[in-house]
Amino acid sequence: MPTDHTPLAGALRDPAVPVRGLTVRQPWTAAITHLHKDVENRSRVTTYTGLLLIHAAKRPDTDALRDAPADLPGLTERGTILAVARLTGCHPHTQCNGRCSTWADPDRWHWQLTDVVALRQPVPATGALYLWTPTTDLRHLIAAALPVAPERATGNPYQRQPEQRRMKT
Repeated sequence: MPTDHTPLAGALRDPAVPVRGLTVRQPWTAAITHLHKDVENRSRVTTYTGLLLIHAAKRPDTDALRDAPADLPGLTERGTILAVARLTGCHPHTQCNGRCSTWADPDRWHWQLTDVVALRQPVPATGALYLWTPTTDLRHLIAAALPVAPERATGNPYQRQPEQRRMKT
């Protein structure tokens, strides 16, 4: 059954809920969004946990881009938000020796990502180094770009339909 993203949209619109953006070079942005990349490898620690906008940097990681599948969705995006994720924790490589994920690199901090939701369409945005705070307007645009569950888009399939009268023949 498709996921209802209404609570996520509400959280993005609620100014009391902390949200941060993370700018990531391609192809890693697309890998987080579409290949279940559940660890972002970073040179610095973070104590932030919560909602995270996954932003495609303007400049790609050209070495990694050569090895990326050419048909990977979102691969050509630059300067846009592709997804929303939840950052659940951060630990050094020495804590897990790379066993936390197949995506984990040695000698890096492993930022653990869960609940990744790809947007229906990328949303243009300006990123920044490290974690950045999105504007209220950007948060609203991201909320509007979340996927809509089919039952919400076309009506509730479980709702009883009005009976149709048959014509007597």
